[in-house]
Amino acid sequence: MSVTVLSIESAWIPGVLADLRARHGQVRYYLSAGRPVWLRPEDDTTDLSTALLRCHDDREARLRKEVSAVRSWLAEGGERAVVVEMFGAPTHDDVRFLQECRMRLVRGEAQSVTVLRHVLAALPVEGDEILAMLKLAGGAVPEREFQQWQAQHGWDEALVHAVTSTRDGLRTWAAPVARPLPITPELAAEVATTSRVPLETAALITDPVLALRAFTAGAAAEAAGRGRVLSRYAGNLYRRALKTGAIPHATAAAAYLAALVADRRRVSGPLADVVLRQAARWDVAPDHRAMLAYSLGQLLAKDPDPAQRASAARCFAHARELDVPLAQVAASFNGAALALYRDRDLTGAVTTMRTALDLLEGHDTVADQQVQLLTNLAKLRRGTPEAVGLYRRAWGIADDVANATYVAADLVRVLLEAGERPEAEAVATRLLELSDRAEDTGQATEKAVSAVCFRLADQHLADGATAEAGRWYLAGISRMRRGAPDVVDAVMRNLGEQPAALLEQRAAHALVAGDLLALRGLLAGAA
Repeated sequence: MSVTVLSIESAWIPGVLADLRARHGQVRYYLSAGRPVWLRPEDDTTDLSTALLRCHDDREARLRKEVSAVRSWLAEGGERAVVVEMFGAPTHDDVRFLQECRMRLVRGEAQSVTVLRHVLAALPVEGDEILAMLKLAGGAVPEREFQQWQAQHGWDEALVHAVTSTRDGLRTWAAPVARPLPITPELAAEVATTSRVPLETAALITDPVLALRAFTAGAAAEAAGRGRVLSRYAGNLYRRALKTGAIPHATAAAAYLAALVADRRRVSGPLADVVLRQAARWDVAPDHRAMLAYSLGQLLAKDPDPAQRASAARCFAHARELDVPLAQVAASFNGAALALYRDRDLTGAVTTMRTALDLLEGHDTVADQQVQLLTNLAKLRRGTPEAVGLYRRAWGIADDVANATYVAADLVRVLLEAGERPEAEAVATRLLELSDRAEDTGQATEKAVSAVCFRLADQHLADGATAEAGRWYLAGISRMRRGAPDVVDAVMRNLGEQPAALLEQRAAHALVAGDLLALRGLLAGAA
């Protein structure tokens, strides 16, 4: 196996880490001490309201960015190890990141993923103030910052050594801490003055200016999807703005309304109307109101209740009235068309999509929206002569692997149905080239690639061209990262033979599947 999970007494972990570095040569180290391991300090230039409304996408983008960096590092080849040190129980964030790293190990190279888990140990209670400040900072701080704390508080060096440890320029706990710590607003404010703190820490701060400063795009992305963390924080901030006047009312109001929307997976039409009326009453800037309306429309368009979907069109129309960017206007039409289609208003959905496409005509900077609209319109026009032309137009516009992924599987399907196999194979070949050249690809691309390759393989197999079928099956299977030995077994049953290349792929897939299962077991062990 390429994954190793070790539970070790805390005092031994620095030595084990040093040994791993000596043996593997190249080690990419991550510390999981209370915050997502993929979280990186970044300059947050996005305004707060926009950051809140995009926080779920931003969270995913930040994860993907770090995974892409890991992939690039592993692709350099040679013996390399990704090492994650964990204090406490692993989170879903931790496990997902580990699995993504495992799936990017280069086959045939001596590469691995190692997890070092701390065994609980007792730390002296005299060091609880030190531990409390580390907890407020998210589990670790740069060494220089910690030394400033130590100088300000006069902590004894022996005590510091007993309760903390250093890793790659960071100061963290010496061992996991299970007992309650003396957390106070004063300590939270002190930590937040010099550190980028999680919102759980920032929520303790009484100074509204400092609390607003801590409410960054990174903090919002970190807290996204964790209950009502964002809206509770923004609500408290708004109440402080009313009470003290220390921060602009419009800023606090826009953030509060954006957080209310960001924390929800569903919303009712009446509540959406209330939010938009309140935004106008509080003089929220038009561009922020437009973003609110668009985000509410997206939620309503996906609602299974037809009564709620009817409100989506009003929200999208309101967003367009407030002069949102062109790409967002097109996306709002796309969302409105989705709501109409789900309400079985096929004519209305088609008309809405055509309106959006006319609006985007001649604007090359919105290729992603054009590809989505053309592909979705083609689906609605399935069975008509127009459909193939729409898919071809979308494919011609697709300028990267993400856009190509959206249309490729449908285009190959309709081309094969129309007897246009050479063109279908040309589409598949270009999709493979785009996928192979991409810095990193996600699950959607992997699914599209395998769907296209398997469809072509099945067509060749039906025609008795076993060798060509095997070539396309192999093309799809060799690009599947997630470990699917059962899929390889099904392919070999279809072929009626076991080519050496597929047997080799099966062994590799079985190894990946076993490793991913072992990593999922971390969560079971933490339950």
